[in-house]
Amino acid sequence: MNFITDLLLSLSGLIRPHLTFISSALVATLLVIYGNDVNRAVWTLIRRAHFIVRTLVFILLCAIGYGLIAVYLVPVISNLLLMAGSVWLGIVVVVVFVLVGWLAERHSRRG
Repeated sequence: MNFITDLLLSLSGLIRPHLTFISSALVATLLVIYGNDVNRAVWTLIRRAHFIVRTLVFILLCAIGYGLIAVYLVPVISNLLLMAGSVWLGIVVVVVFVLVGWLAERHSRRG
């Protein structure tokens, strides 16, 4: 049992210094997976608006909306991952990446 705990602690120790980059990768991947769905939903809401309004809305959505999501969600994801604790952090990160990969695969088959 001690060997497994040491192994998990080592994995978590390798991952911890890169947690900000890992969180950024997770947020960016989720934005790529679901961004088109968000864009489509916004387009449905504003499709009858004037060209200038549609353009401004999409500039705000893409430049400011997605940017703010990325900036503010990365620390939240980092903190959520840290809640796993020193022993389980590595396993949780691996499982989350597998889950995101599964979501991407499922989403790509859908449409």
